[in-house]
Amino acid sequence: MNIVDLAQFDSLVVDYSLISEFAGTSLFREFVAFINENNQQIYVSKTFKLYHYCVLHQADDKDLVYANAMRYFCMSILNEHRLNEINVTKSDELAEAIKKIENTCLILTPRSILMKRIREMNLDISCKICLLYQDHIDVFDSLSDCFAECKEPIISPLASRTEFLDTNLFCNIGDVVYTGNQKPIRLEKQISAGAEGMVFITDNPSVVAKIYHRGMITPLRWRKLMRMVEMGIRSVGICWPVDLIFFKGVPVGYTMMMGKGHTLGNVFDGPDAMINNFPNWKRVDIVETLINVIEKYLFLHMHDIVAGDIQMKNALLFSSTSVYLIDMDSIQVDNMPCPVGTEEFTVSDLWGKNFSTFLRQLTHEDYSIAMLVFSMLFCGLHPYATRNGKETLNEEILTKSFPYSLDNSNNEHIPKGGYEFIWKYLPEYLRIMLYNTFKLGKSYEAVYWYEAVVQYKNELVNHSFTDENAYDVFPCMHYHQTNDAEPDYSVRSSRTINTKKSIFDAVIYPTGNPSGDDSSPFSSVASNKRYSSVNRNNTQQGNDRKKDSDKGGREGLFGLFGRK
Repeated sequence: MNIVDLAQFDSLVVDYSLISEFAGTSLFREFVAFINENNQQIYVSKTFKLYHYCVLHQADDKDLVYANAMRYFCMSILNEHRLNEINVTKSDELAEAIKKIENTCLILTPRSILMKRIREMNLDISCKICLLYQDHIDVFDSLSDCFAECKEPIISPLASRTEFLDTNLFCNIGDVVYTGNQKPIRLEKQISAGAEGMVFITDNPSVVAKIYHRGMITPLRWRKLMRMVEMGIRSVGICWPVDLIFFKGVPVGYTMMMGKGHTLGNVFDGPDAMINNFPNWKRVDIVETLINVIEKYLFLHMHDIVAGDIQMKNALLFSSTSVYLIDMDSIQVDNMPCPVGTEEFTVSDLWGKNFSTFLRQLTHEDYSIAMLVFSMLFCGLHPYATRNGKETLNEEILTKSFPYSLDNSNNEHIPKGGYEFIWKYLPEYLRIMLYNTFKLGKSYEAVYWYEAVVQYKNELVNHSFTDENAYDVFPCMHYHQTNDAEPDYSVRSSRTINTKKSIFDAVIYPTGNPSGDDSSPFSSVASNKRYSSVNRNNTQQGNDRKKDSDKGGREGLFGLFGRK
């Protein structure tokens, strides 16, 4: 069909995939010229601007095509008051809002996030649907017609193949490997080694090389790497494969941008780790870091990618504005699944399944994003970490033993260390979302978490909370540094020197050590820091807002260009 066929509609609901996928193309320019000529009303949801934030923040900063496309798209329809915001973020609410717009068509792309949400959530879209392709458009009368044309991907047959692309060759420091276009790269220095392979600094200061161990390069992995290199995603904080590399003609690995910093798991590991790594951080720094991480995953979603194995060790933190996603070679791309997963960050419906045998959905990713939100806001604590609970964390997860209450009436099962104060000082809308997720089993889309966390940052920056405790990493907790030349082990006499106490150990021994000494539950024996609750006003006058004021706050932050 031709784009002129859209002239039959009085209005168009436009998804952000128009810009994320077609910015700078002739089809985009043709589409914008068409809607300007036809004076149609244009509707966008709140996600339109939220996704644009992600792209502007996460895409290569040398690439201005998205900003220019947004400006071109908005320029004339804003001046003519034809741009309308549908004030919703959730996909199901958008579907309901579209029903109230007469003679409209929903503009999507086959790979758009909204298209996937409609399919996964089985949403009822009552209007006609237009799918944009690089060389044509299709308009469908119904969802069933649309899905008949745009079928769900079938998992790649490579996922079931278990052989390896191995030889007896072995490369190491000093060896020269070659990219697919025969560009030589010298391996200069090994900087890390793991279960899958080794990472080397190369003679190209802008990239590092990952060289796999034997038994690691499967046909699926290598085909996925080929596709990722072909996609050429460029982001300032995503360590995406740049080139495949070969040694004596044999596949051995790939090059990528170098990430820097410590893993989120090492930094977000209780008070000692937080203060050792970032002693001057305030709560806004944690929230800014969290925003940065969520933006990166949303940026991947816009490229038809599901990360799959989201966890705290798969990102490096250098500063609150400098975060790097690593281990990208295991993600789900097109119909090639992510073969691995971390149970504690994975929705329990997928436990026990072979991740290589199915394609994960965005709804699965939503749970992992919620886990990141809680874990980072609580400095590494798991939402189901409890005192006096069941024997294993898995049991707590399956029974949804979330120890926090909305009215803060019961702290009996909350781990010691000030976590009850973190909970109390969170804004009400975030407490509700976390409680609904981990206690009631409700799911929120990743972009909705993003919206909420951005609002939280805005409130922190604008000093919206009257109690100064709200701005501390650990509210109502005071930290002391002793002047001893050696660490003071008097409160840790039952512990082994040079063994760091983990967060989960602190849940098992909530008083600080198995002997029952009621000191801080989190202390590194290599550190001489102690934490104690101090007698400060812990009311949260600025946070306890009604739901309607919460809604108004979000609309004020994300109001898009003004509604007609």
